[in-house]
Amino acid sequence: MDIIFQSGEFYGETNSIFSNLISIISALLGAIISGLIAIYIFKRGLKNETIKVQKELERECIELEQFFNHNIESLHFFIKHQISSISICSRNTKNWETNDFDLSIFAELNCQDLWHISQEKLYNVFVNRKEGDIKSKAQDFINIRNCLHNIDDFVLRQSEINKEISNRLLVQIDIWNLQLKKLLDYSNLFVHRYNNGLIHSEDPLLKLFIGLFVNKQREIIRDGLNNNMEIVFNELILPLKKYLSENGKSKDEKLYMISGPIMDMQKAFYEIDYLRTERRKKALLAGRKLNAINNLMMTSLANMKSRQYKY
Repeated sequence: MDIIFQSGEFYGETNSIFSNLISIISALLGAIISGLIAIYIFKRGLKNETIKVQKELERECIELEQFFNHNIESLHFFIKHQISSISICSRNTKNWETNDFDLSIFAELNCQDLWHISQEKLYNVFVNRKEGDIKSKAQDFINIRNCLHNIDDFVLRQSEINKEISNRLLVQIDIWNLQLKKLLDYSNLFVHRYNNGLIHSEDPLLKLFIGLFVNKQREIIRDGLNNNMEIVFNELILPLKKYLSENGKSKDEKLYMISGPIMDMQKAFYEIDYLRTERRKKALLAGRKLNAINNLMMTSLANMKSRQYKY
């Protein structure tokens, strides 16, 4: 039997392969495009998130710097007032009208808020994230930290000195007042003895004592100077001390009675005078140091504020 071939072309099988190939390619291209779009969207989102995080970090740094600067400037303000207080304390130590020469310490001179800030974060803000030479940036940061330590030390040390000197002062004032009362009591006793004829009117110690603890004391009280320890010492005690020195061999009973209180008052006066001098010296020395601390702190702060952030 003869085989007869029909003329014409068969497209079915070939078209099927081609169509499948096109479909596969289309799917691959779609997947690739979708993947690329997804990657683009992801990267864009990641970039946006990074920018958002970066801006948030920059905002936090700026806010932290502002908080830090505000506290340093507040310390600067109260240091100025503290230095003025030191001048007042110095004047008070020279004023014998008052026995209160404590150094008033401002409660606002407090660094606790600054110490509560993470020092690592501050270092990152002022050293890592700012432009400039690393050594200079670090030095300014360290300078301010040292200044804060010195301010804390000033407050603690001056509080201790106040307490120490105040306690010693109260002891000496009590001695002074007690012995002064004894001399006043002796004055009344001597007058009583004189009135009863037990002391002769020409007795030199009686005349001196009455002249001082009756007449002179009235004059001091009249002039409002009875609280001035220096006046009382110079006008009442020193003349008696001179009489004791010149009549040390006398057997006058009155001389022995008043010698103890006079010597005790003299010691108390000199000790109080010494405490006044010590308070003045320590206050003035602390004031000079505090002023130097303040200048260094503000110079370092100005350097830190002048540096721009790295972007």
